[in-house]
Amino acid sequence: MVSFIKNILWQRWKRSTASFRKYTESVLNVRNGEVAVVTYTPAADKMKAFSTFIHEGIERGDWIFYLYPDEESKIIRAKLREYGVDVEKNEKEGTLYLKSLSEFFMPDGSFDKGISIQFLLNRRERARRKGYNVREIEDVGDFSFLNGQWQQYAVDYWDNHKWGVASGVGVLYEPFIMELTAINVGSMSKTQIMEILKTFGGGKFTQTRFIDFFEYGDAFSRRIDMPHPKLLGRKFLLEFDPASDYETVIRDFARQAIASLEPTIVFTSSTSAIYTFLAEQHSIKFFLMLTAISTPESISEKEIVLPAKNTALILDSLSKILETYTEENVFLVFDNISGLIELVGFDKAYKFFLYVVEMLPQTKATAIFLLNKNAHDPQVVSRIRGLFHNLLTYEKDGLKIVKTSNV
Repeated sequence: MVSFIKNILWQRWKRSTASFRKYTESVLNVRNGEVAVVTYTPAADKMKAFSTFIHEGIERGDWIFYLYPDEESKIIRAKLREYGVDVEKNEKEGTLYLKSLSEFFMPDGSFDKGISIQFLLNRRERARRKGYNVREIEDVGDFSFLNGQWQQYAVDYWDNHKWGVASGVGVLYEPFIMELTAINVGSMSKTQIMEILKTFGGGKFTQTRFIDFFEYGDAFSRRIDMPHPKLLGRKFLLEFDPASDYETVIRDFARQAIASLEPTIVFTSSTSAIYTFLAEQHSIKFFLMLTAISTPESISEKEIVLPAKNTALILDSLSKILETYTEENVFLVFDNISGLIELVGFDKAYKFFLYVVEMLPQTKATAIFLLNKNAHDPQVVSRIRGLFHNLLTYEKDGLKIVKTSNV
């Protein structure tokens, strides 16, 4: 049945009016004009995150500036190639600038902050004149290139008054610049980490955002005591009480996907509590259900509206997603089953979700479906449950695991 359904959907996909492509919003949830301090630990696959961030920039035609810890000099280019970055081509064209921290800051053995700042200001100005956006990553590691003297970097360089010379308002916040300062906090004490973040947040550039990008790598897994690799490919039914804070479960599901750099797609509505919780996550793609439209329409880079009653077109969109991400794990949220039942009737809604569950590949799609069980009689709830091997419930007393499959 699965291949038959896919054949039908493939034909419909060719006629679909709404475009779908791999979105290029920043995996680190940072946009042009923003500056962020990113913390990480050695256990995290930071190169997957940074390489993807760089690859996104290259696809958009941005200029890339990347500084990395000295000890990574022998592996950095190989890692970038591994994640799809054509290092030699982009270095030759001048769009990719790679240096170790000591090569850039200490070419003569001493910390030359003035020359370093002026180099970056000049490079940014050239990019601005030519009409390019700029992505900068300064991965300072654990500050070992300064013998751990992070204050010297923060005060003398990062918060230096010269950054504001060009415009008088702090060129870090020009709309064409996206900057990350990454810090390895793995061997630091909690007190030291808090002191570092306070220093970076209390300086001249008060708009700085902090991202503990890897904090949520197991946010959902912790809730159900299931490691990330075992989570992949499962389809969960979450039965919820609308009076509870069930939205936090979906928030953690999405956070874990984002932290693992998995594409995250949410089928919902603009009035849903789920949408409210997740809307600020720039790397999530939303399919918003509306009853007032008859054809799909792209309303922004990350949002497509779909006719809520047309299950065939919703299936088209799902098929398109699966075709787009054939080689990647993708996380899906379907919010909510109850709303579709109300709109199209149980029989049609049940057939729709039967198709959806059968369409999803076992190893490439992880999905969670939401059902307000209080809105239906027990027979309806029982039939919906029969579609899933992994069942969760969330009421006022929290999340409970009813059953999970062995695979």
